[in-house]
Amino acid sequence: MNYNTTLTSKGTITILSPLRKALNLKSGQKLTLTLGENNNIILNAGTDIKSFAKTRSRITKNIPARLKGLSDEALNQARGNSWVDDIND
Repeated sequence: MNYNTTLTSKGTITILSPLRKALNLKSGQKLTLTLGENNNIILNAGTDIKSFAKTRSRITKNIPARLKGLSDEALNQARGNSWVDDIND
């Protein structure tokens, strides 16, 4: 999905409601913007795993299981493996 927004004279943009709802963004929440390749902007809302899983479940509830990708259990396992790898480095 693509959404258009306008940069104001004060340098602010509005994140439209469908995106705020999909990402579960709240007023006053701190966000990190990173300039990526090809001048695209990457938004990091600092979502924790529990919030991510809840949002992912809400978004994917009508998608057949075979099309969903990794399960919550597989994501948790990958996160745990990553954490152990970081400790061992």
